[in-house]
Amino acid sequence: MPNRIIKSSICSSDTIDSLNWFQEVMFYRLIVNCDDYGRMDARPKLLKSMLFPIKERITIKEVEDALQKLADAGCVVLYEVNGKPYLYLPSWEVHQNIRAKKSKYPAPEEGKITYNCKQMNTDENICKQMNTDEN
Repeated sequence: MPNRIIKSSICSSDTIDSLNWFQEVMFYRLIVNCDDYGRMDARPKLLKSMLFPIKERITIKEVEDALQKLADAGCVVLYEVNGKPYLYLPSWEVHQNIRAKKSKYPAPEEGKITYNCKQMNTDENICKQMNTDEN
């Protein structure tokens, strides 16, 4: 697994500030667990086991709720391919280097974008980018 970059500007992000502590921690753990294209399996049970493998008190419901809040805030985009849920981090390419030639997971364009459990057009503004003061 390659190293990931988290810039100091994340500390002054209004989007990150809108999250509670658990949602913020989950977002950081998503960053270090996504593939080289910022994609990942979005099944809550799997996310719990990957992101919090030794945190016994964290429930799948808490992970599911935090994932929805991250989608509401624009930190992740949820999508489905062949009935299976995935996520991607929309500002991934701005902050990370893509080294792999191919993603481990299907692209959002291969499926349907979901948001608040409703299908949306991919042309709609489905994600707010995190604001930073850096160029």
